[in-house]
Amino acid sequence: MDLEGALRIGLVAGAGRVERVRISSTRPDAARLLLQGRRRAEIHATLPRLFSVCSHSQAAAGDLACAVAMGEAASEDMLTHCRAEVSAEVVREYAWSVLLDWPRRIGEHPAAGAIAAVRVAEAARTCATLPVGDDAHAIAMAAFGVGAEEWLAIRSAAELDDWIDAGPTPAARFVRQVRDEIASDGDMVRREAAVPLLQGRDRILAMAEIWADCEADAGFVRRPIWHGLPAETGALARLQSDPLVGALTRSPASRVFTRFVARLRELARLLAAGEPLSLGVRALPSRGAAAWVENARGLLIHLVHFEDDRAACYRIVAPTEWNFHPAGAVAAALVGSPAPDPETLILRASRMAQSLDPCVACRVEFDDA
Repeated sequence: MDLEGALRIGLVAGAGRVERVRISSTRPDAARLLLQGRRRAEIHATLPRLFSVCSHSQAAAGDLACAVAMGEAASEDMLTHCRAEVSAEVVREYAWSVLLDWPRRIGEHPAAGAIAAVRVAEAARTCATLPVGDDAHAIAMAAFGVGAEEWLAIRSAAELDDWIDAGPTPAARFVRQVRDEIASDGDMVRREAAVPLLQGRDRILAMAEIWADCEADAGFVRRPIWHGLPAETGALARLQSDPLVGALTRSPASRVFTRFVARLRELARLLAAGEPLSLGVRALPSRGAAAWVENARGLLIHLVHFEDDRAACYRIVAPTEWNFHPAGAVAAALVGSPAPDPETLILRASRMAQSLDPCVACRVEFDDA
């Protein structure tokens, strides 16, 4: 069994417009296949091995859900440890993407300082601690060219453009390329549709509702919805109160561009303040529990129900399933948009996929009508 799976975005164009978008996934339901029926200790040992990406956040969500489902209280020490573990993983994921992947996407090789900074982030994740002091500064300098606090002083689109145009780091030059691609595709910016953003405490209080949806519909974990609609999760959804991200969200700026900026913004906030990301757990009826973790790609939910000390039901609702829902963020933005030529359309769809940062391989291609 291929536990990683892959995403495929199939495009159907006609008469100069995108007529349909077909998003399919070969990701298996690993929770149902490999966790259901297991004891708590087996789940604890299995979870980190199932997921090569965001394994720490998967393990944290599983540990929290299992503990509360078995009647234990989630102690503040346990919650604090999980927050530190997940937040350190988010810094590592962002550092890897921003310092190693983004340069390659614009034809540059990661600099020695960037590689060293990624090693610092990896060491912090191993120790389950956020980088601080010189370590945090090294990552910030590689990403922004200045300290995290100084970069967070950028609060307007005009100030952001100044930093982008100066191009002090590969991250700035990558974001500049994205901005300029979108600027040359004006029709796309003007008509880009958007799905709701998963944000606020309402999603946390609705774990019982999500649990009920999972029990009623076995396909919910592959096509999750929020109040009857697909939704987007991730740094963009989390940072609506941030001055810069909020300003970009309210402006005509494309969500594609804003997602990349939000990721940079969250990295800077973690390095500057060391404030961990949100997570929590809620008991559900009949020895059940739901745990949620905000990780690098968005809202991750683990739901478990025990009978006779074995997981009678185990469900995982992952960020990639929220963001790549067949009628979600990608489809909403692309369907009906101009399709001037195949190369432009493939580039546009690929950038959208990159901005949502799936945890598995993703390919974009044309379908037959």
